[in-house]
Amino acid sequence: MLGLEILKTAFVQLQANRMRSFLTTLGIMIGVGTVILIVAILEGYRGSLEKDLNILGANTFQVQRYEPVFFGSSWQRKYRKPLTYDLVRVIRENCPSVKYVGAQSMEGGIVIQYKNNHTNPNVFVYGATPDYPMTRGYFIADGHFFSEREVRAHAKVAIIGNDVVRRLFEHEDPLGKIIVFKGQRFRVIGVFERQGSSTFGQSRDNLVVIPITTWQDIFGKKNSVMLLVMARNAALFTAAQDEVIGVLRRARKVPPGKDNDFAIITNESLITTFNKTAGKIRMGGILLGVISLLVGGIGVMNIMLVSVTERTREIGVRRAVGARRVHIFNQFIMEATLLCFIGGLIGLTGGIVLALLIAAQLGWPVSIPTWAWLSAVVTTTIVGVASGFYPAYKAAYLNVIDALRYE
Repeated sequence: MLGLEILKTAFVQLQANRMRSFLTTLGIMIGVGTVILIVAILEGYRGSLEKDLNILGANTFQVQRYEPVFFGSSWQRKYRKPLTYDLVRVIRENCPSVKYVGAQSMEGGIVIQYKNNHTNPNVFVYGATPDYPMTRGYFIADGHFFSEREVRAHAKVAIIGNDVVRRLFEHEDPLGKIIVFKGQRFRVIGVFERQGSSTFGQSRDNLVVIPITTWQDIFGKKNSVMLLVMARNAALFTAAQDEVIGVLRRARKVPPGKDNDFAIITNESLITTFNKTAGKIRMGGILLGVISLLVGGIGVMNIMLVSVTERTREIGVRRAVGARRVHIFNQFIMEATLLCFIGGLIGLTGGIVLALLIAAQLGWPVSIPTWAWLSAVVTTTIVGVASGFYPAYKAAYLNVIDALRYE
């Protein structure tokens, strides 16, 4: 009963000074809200990325000019010469552990037109080799993919995704129809199966794939291609990577002892790279949160000291009628803890709501792990106890006679 009475009294004291209590806990709210917001977005993205590990296809890895970058720019990268389409033949002829190897180039923001219908300027046009479906995990729903002969002939044929089909061919069969982009006419020979959304909510069906030679005729050959490599089986996955690395180092004349001038990208390496970047961002968010909690804790301590001064006579009266020091101490500790706890709950709620709003606007995944909100509750409680300890001690050990005389 005594504990409930102390809690009730603490609530009454906080309600008596609502605005002061709110302003006092503002630092706590910001600190907790910041950490929850960052953790919710990063954990959601990481979970979605791991769920979509088949983005590269089974036993498949990529060779890129540069390593992938998450949440940052690549302006500090050292220059590397582009990867070229010719390397496909080199890998195919010299890597026995490789089953398929292809190349891919991409240009975004393209408008695709069919008669009087046209898409938004957000379609991705890929130039690829015949191995594209196997190495990227795409499958043909209708029609067929282009052949090596059509690549060599620079054929103007295209395979389109479901988003393009819905936009241009709502009531027609797209096979055999002529679509136009960049002033060029292409015959549709295939339609991909529906893929759905990627990790950040971006559709994987909003694409057109054409022969890479035709793509280079339109967009140029200066851009580096991405090499897509599939090992013969899971047991040869590492061997295939080693063979490709050796072949590319020789082809690109990388001296012994020097780092590769290209990047090998696997599903696992994508997760590792993201986790490293996300870890730094998470630590930065936690540091900001700790600073805010520290400032908030100091604010709570200051207000509690003011409260002790304002209630000196009240403390003297309570001590005179029989209240023990431990009761006074617990009273002020409870008020400080309750103040921080409520601030933490408001910050937790605000961080979750803000994360959900951002997710809704940008299509980002959100996940709030148990440890995040549990840590927020425990941390704010600890901050409350720590911030209220000195004021509670000061209140409990006031001289009763001096307190009763205080005006």
